[in-house]
Amino acid sequence: MKMISRPLTPSFLISLTAAALLFALDLILPLGWVVWLPYIGLVLLPLWLPHRESPLVLAGLCTCFILLGLLFDYLYLPSDGLLAVGIFNRALGIAVLWGIAALVLRQQRIEDERENLIHQLQDALDNMKTLRGLLPFCPSCKKICEVDGYWSRIEAYVAKHSMAEFTPGLCPECEQYLCTQLPQEESVAHGPR
Repeated sequence: MKMISRPLTPSFLISLTAAALLFALDLILPLGWVVWLPYIGLVLLPLWLPHRESPLVLAGLCTCFILLGLLFDYLYLPSDGLLAVGIFNRALGIAVLWGIAALVLRQQRIEDERENLIHQLQDALDNMKTLRGLLPFCPSCKKICEVDGYWSRIEAYVAKHSMAEFTPGLCPECEQYLCTQLPQEESVAHGPR
């Protein structure tokens, strides 16, 4: 089986460094302290960093450091009631970390779905009000036959089915034709002088 390796992203290196510093702090602090609490910030980091690492990977990394801290406590501290408090404290921390990691993962999936929906809606808006397909029209009067069988003027049809609007204007051929015809029509309407 071939494993795909990903390059280490800056956010993961930041998280790894912060987890190592927290582990060093864990070794210095006494057992009664809630040393796993800062690890929650590391698990929440994927919500704010541009390169979103999996919160499950970060929770696993933090769990390893918490368990290593427990191992050091067990090896170097006398076995008494304080060790039981440390075990309970760390077990609670691991449970909270994984719960938060699951919530962060859920939030990431919701954000990904939201982004996907936004892209789909944007595509739908871009394609909306676009005329497609075959349009039956009368070659004589240029009216278009609609789905219900009603024949409407091309201007009304296009305005109804798209975002286009019509403004009047003359093409060069029509303008030239009208300019040549207009003086003749004016002379006929006014009569001979």
